[in-house]
Amino acid sequence: MSLNTTSHQPAPAAVILAAGMSSRCGRFKPLLPLGDETILERVIRIYRNAGISDIIVVTGYRSEDIIPLIERMHAGFVLNPRYDHGMFSSVTAGVSYLSDICPAFFIHPVDIPMVRPQTVICLQEAFARGGNGIYYPVVTGERGHPPLISGNYRKDLIAWNGSDGLRGFLSQYEPDARDVSVADRFIIQDIDSSEDYHRVLESLSGYDIPSEDECRTLMTGVSEDIRRHCDAVAIEAEHLGKSLNAAGCCLDISLMVAAARVHDIARAYPDHATAGAQILRCHGFERVADIVALHMNFSAAEDAPITEAEVVYIADKQVQADRVTGVEARFESKLQRHAADPDIRRYILKRRDRARKSLQRIETRIADFLRSRQG
Repeated sequence: MSLNTTSHQPAPAAVILAAGMSSRCGRFKPLLPLGDETILERVIRIYRNAGISDIIVVTGYRSEDIIPLIERMHAGFVLNPRYDHGMFSSVTAGVSYLSDICPAFFIHPVDIPMVRPQTVICLQEAFARGGNGIYYPVVTGERGHPPLISGNYRKDLIAWNGSDGLRGFLSQYEPDARDVSVADRFIIQDIDSSEDYHRVLESLSGYDIPSEDECRTLMTGVSEDIRRHCDAVAIEAEHLGKSLNAAGCCLDISLMVAAARVHDIARAYPDHATAGAQILRCHGFERVADIVALHMNFSAAEDAPITEAEVVYIADKQVQADRVTGVEARFESKLQRHAADPDIRRYILKRRDRARKSLQRIETRIADFLRSRQG
């Protein structure tokens, strides 16, 4: 069975499952702090940030404690009096509350709180293009949450006998399912135990930095030559960053490496640094985007601190194709290629001068440190 949808339909709804007793975790998960908000607030905000206004939270255990929070967030709620019968009872309670004309709905367990809003947007866009009735987010070949399910399945889901829960219901319609690749490692990161919760807390500080796997997903469709170049720049940036940190700098190595891995994401487009930064901002990677925007042209005052953007910039200028050849060799090849065009050569020479100054700043910082150790 294949379902047709159009971009003119109303936005999907979101059903957030927050009725369980959190017995395996030992603490009531919806109200656990996550940064400056609770887990439930964060999950609601995922959908708000993705442009979804029809948000229903299914409550049950300790409903009196979370309903005031839900109301403050201007979301709806429905009580599942049978919450002790398992998660699928909450699925049916939430879906039953939706309108008959609801075009589609997300099912989101509250204990998967780090999903990126862009993942929700990607699934909506896939649904709007049509052709399928069930959409799963996928990272590194693994399906995660939240699935987006066509409203055409609503009545059948409510009538389902509950065998193997939501998974059992959806497995009947595998021919109508589509996997949507997303740069989101958090679709498979749930909180079942206190150890899982602490891992999620540790993820907060690097939430806006894509992992290596997420970078590979972002680079899908980019040529193999460019991906190899980006990987080589990432290795050089990491090497320089660690040397500079040893010399007293406070650079975020993970941020630099991620930015280097995707710095040529829009290499096929005009003004690819700006275009690449725009793509990354759309995915929520603001700090990475700021670095990518500067990787073609960077300048800093002589006494300015060395930043992650400068390191990625000079690492890129050190790498030709997928080999470290140095700044001079990189620009010499460009000068030879444009030997007959004086205007382009002047532009290249200006860029080489900037790169030389940046490289000198970095090398001087490292050399001074090494001399101080020897002394």
